[in-house]
Order: sequence, then structure tokens, then C-alpha cells
Amino acid sequence: MNAKKFSDALSALDGRYVEEAARYRRKHRQSFWVRWGAAAACLCLLAAGGALLIQGRGRAAPDPQQVQIPNPILTVASAAEMEAYLDFKVPVLEKEVEAYSVFISDGYPTMGQVDYADGSQFRIQYGSGDISGIYGGTLEESREIAGVSVAYYQYDSMSYAIWEANGFACSYLYTNGGDAEVDLLIQQGP
Repeated sequence: MNAKKFSDALSALDGRYVEEAARYRRKHRQSFWVRWGAAAACLCLLAAGGALLIQGRGRAAPDPQQVQIPNPILTVASAAEMEAYLDFKVPVLEKEVEAYSVFISDGYPTMGQVDYADGSQFRIQYGSGDISGIYGGTLEESREIAGVSVAYYQYDSMSYAIWEANGFACSYLYTNGGDAEVDLLIQQGP
């Protein structure tokens, strides 16, 4: 292209295109510090989230291991063995124990039961609700023991108490003097 053709081409351009090109400025790029600040803020959020996740592990629900047995009731030799299956602490009264049992549901240990020689029975399970296995009882009274609401029931000749504490449902079938024993079980708590 020679100078004459170049000059003709420039004169053919509309003046507003030239003015627009003269006013054009590149978009402002983010500064180095703004980009690094944003990256540091994201890193802090990830660290805080990880710390909260790790801190919350102590209050997590029990996570028992799956077991393969043909019977849904597993009899064990001690409270420690029962706790190993259930993955939570089981309160036990200081009196003669007849049997320790772990109930299996869908292959997972869910409930512990302690049968005492005097005929009383304690059950504990993670969750809520009446786990006594006795249906149709009459509510005799409700009482608060150590900040826990306890409901006392009567069914035929059986007396039992049910309560919920620390995310666990509990029931205690007792023969006589059950109030003091319920208090001890709540104090030991899971």
C-alpha cells in the first residue's frame, strides 16, 4: 500500500471512529494486593470451617460398626464389651447383673440392655422416644431429676420410668425403690 492509498483510506473513515479510538482506555486491572487479599480470605474461611468440623467431632452421634449375626440380640460378657459394640457409654448400677445384651437393627448395634438379678432392667439407645417395650402403661407422675424430666409409669404389676438425656432415650423397669436408682443412672449418664 502506498502513501496515497493510505491517505485516501484514512480520509474515508468517519470522524467519530477516530474520536472514539482516541478516548479508549483499557479496563482497569485488579491490583496485586486485591487478588492476594481475596485468596487469603478464602484460605481463612477454609481453615475456620475445618477447625469447626474437627471441633464438632466430640459431640457427634455414636457410629457403631456393622455386625453380622443371625440373632438380633447379642449377649456380651460385660458393660465394656457392650459399650464397644454400641460406641457410647452405658451406665450400670452397682448391683448384681444377670445379663448384658446388645440389640441389633439392620445389622447395626442400636440399643443396650442390662438385666439385673433382682428383676430390674435398664435400656439405653441413641435417639428419642419410649424404648421400654411396655405399651399401654398409665402415667403415674412426672418429676425432674438433675435437670432431666422423668416420667413414671405403671402397667399391671410393673413400674417403670422413661427419660431422655444428652441425645439418648432411657428406660428403667424396677421392682421397688426405683427412684434412687433412676437418679443414679441419670447421674452416670451416657
